[in-house]
Amino acid sequence: MLMLRSITIYAALLLVVVIAGCSSGRKVFVEHDYSYETNFKDYSSYTFLECERDTNNLCTEIYEAIRRQMQVRGYKLTAEKPTLLVNYGIFYDNLRYQGYMQPVIKNWVDTENEGFRYEPIKYALDKGTLIVSLIDAESDQVVWRGYASGIFKGVESSNNHYRSVVRRIFDQYPLFAKGYDPRRYSEQVGR
Repeated sequence: MLMLRSITIYAALLLVVVIAGCSSGRKVFVEHDYSYETNFKDYSSYTFLECERDTNNLCTEIYEAIRRQMQVRGYKLTAEKPTLLVNYGIFYDNLRYQGYMQPVIKNWVDTENEGFRYEPIKYALDKGTLIVSLIDAESDQVVWRGYASGIFKGVESSNNHYRSVVRRIFDQYPLFAKGYDPRRYSEQVGR
């Protein structure tokens, strides 16, 4: 009886390990970089630049997902004098990318500690990389860039796969538009 119980526990643990191994092959790698020379508290509006590559309406789906994420953060979509430009591109091949090890952006925005330094890190990104860039409209400088690689993994298993990928990228950007109070927005939605 004890032997059967041990085998059952061992089999259950093995099953958990196998399932975890299968699902880890579908994980999307997500990261971000940002400029220490930016006052993120000044941005309130945006407009889109053209998608760098369109295939099978993928750009449209990603456009809508980004628009939702910007809206949730209180940014207004406008063609007249936006403070941010949003650019995104889809890369189909493996990609070598120069990123940076940095503090979580929210921590940096809250402290604006000038002692932080960029620590370069090189990434080998898998096939299917989505890069979203927020560009200061006045200076044309990229102020934040979020990216996810391996975005084509697991597409067949989810209707909202790309929306989820974009949301995971924007989870790296927990900032709100100038003058926007998310508590007030949630109160209005709750009514």
